[in-house]
Amino acid sequence: MSSTRDPLTDSQIDQLDAYLLSDKVQEEALDYIALHGYLCALAISPAPMSEHDWLEQVMAEKPVLEDSAERHEMLNLIRQEFAFLQECLESDQDIDLPCDLTLELDQEDDCLLEYWAQGFMELIFSQEDVWFSEQEEDVAECLLPFMLAAKLDEDEELEELRRQPEFCQQLCEQIPELLQDLYLLFRVPTDKPKSGYSGKKASGPSKH
Repeated sequence: MSSTRDPLTDSQIDQLDAYLLSDKVQEEALDYIALHGYLCALAISPAPMSEHDWLEQVMAEKPVLEDSAERHEMLNLIRQEFAFLQECLESDQDIDLPCDLTLELDQEDDCLLEYWAQGFMELIFSQEDVWFSEQEEDVAECLLPFMLAAKLDEDEELEELRRQPEFCQQLCEQIPELLQDLYLLFRVPTDKPKSGYSGKKASGPSKH
């Protein structure tokens, strides 16, 4: 029997993604790309959140019903993905994002990193006080590439950065490393992440 901390297989990811995009869930529910970003932030978060609460955010329904064998299976896949991401952070393993680290549009005119980053920031906006309660400057500095990718605000400084594609690419490529930096920042406060840019605190939630 596989461990609940094993990574999802490609087949399981496809199955979960199709389910989250189907009419069996709320239209506002996160798709798999945004879900992965959300769960990464949840695994990093300095404040525990009950499964009941975070599943309500992910599925955009209250309460989250587990009223069929299919729903039970899909929620278990989400739980397994979260446990695997926690394991990666705890064991200092790199997290592979389910999208390219670029703000360029794909053949379908989508930017999957944007959707991933929006999922990541959605969790932060629901816990903004605890994320920025200590070491605010360091946290904001680490979050700059995430905010840049998420395109959630009309901040002039971020818009100016987005007009510098080479610099944006450099920042986006740092996101996997910054996941570990943020995780350690909340757990080993004396070890500040090493980064060569400055950011600013997120101003508020928004959804794509």
